Amino acid sequence: MLNEFIKYLEEQIGQPYMWGGQHTKLTPETYEAIIHAREDGRGGYKDGTSYADACIAFCKKKFDAGATELFAYDCSGLGMWWIENLKHLRDKDASANTMMHWCVNLDDPEPPEKGWWVFRVNDAGKATHIGYMIDNEYLIEAKGRKWGVVATEFDEDDWDCWGIPDIFYDEIVNPEPDPPEPPEPTDRVVKVIGKSVRVRKKDTVLSKTLFIAHNRAWYREHGFGKKGDEFPLLGIAPSGWYCIETKDGEAYITNKEKFTKLEDKEA
Repeated sequence: MLNEFIKYLEEQIGQPYMWGGQHTKLTPETYEAIIHAREDGRGGYKDGTSYADACIAFCKKKFDAGATELFAYDCSGLGMWWIENLKHLRDKDASANTMMHWCVNLDDPEPPEKGWWVFRVNDAGKATHIGYMIDNEYLIEAKGRKWGVVATEFDEDDWDCWGIPDIFYDEIVNPEPDPPEPPEPTDRVVKVIGKSVRVRKKDTVLSKTLFIAHNRAWYREHGFGKKGDEFPLLGIAPSGWYCIETKDGEAYITNKEKFTKLEDKEA
């Protein structure tokens, strides 16, 4: 689920920031009125640009470049659209401050990792901004009217605290191990010496048959052309079956002497 959330966040990069935005649709015909309704009177930047004008300028640039619709977010709305509206993990909207209280390990001095949420907190102890770690170095945030939704490198000086959100706690604390790397072929091959032998998904006769392998020599002797198989050996399972490389990946074949044998790979 965490990776699905991160994929969603990545898809929102480049969308605008707007106060109260939570996947709020903007079009060339509607964006100015919607932004004025949300942003007028909310303040502005030190250069004299109002928040409304900064948001309008951001969107205008996107529309002038060919966009036909945009979806605006504020910092908490970016996460809550997925949590509340797409996945129904919460039944009502939440601010950055509420989302901070969904987290554990908020006093952890070590840098946050993939899946953690990071917060800016005011003097009253209230979270005023949230970002979402997408790996151990970068986060995605709805940064502000001038920047929209962006990916930024985590800088400890920019954030006051961070924690593990409860909805991803198990995935973060007890992640599933990465699948093992497939073994490399050895310098040996498995030759089929029985007429036909089943190649299976696992090293047991109860496992699914992937395909039938053939004895090349037998088919040649009986006028059936050049059918037949030999496979690079990847290893030997505890059961004794041979782990082999096939065109469809790793598979298994019996080690019974009347069906298969090991030989050195020809130089």
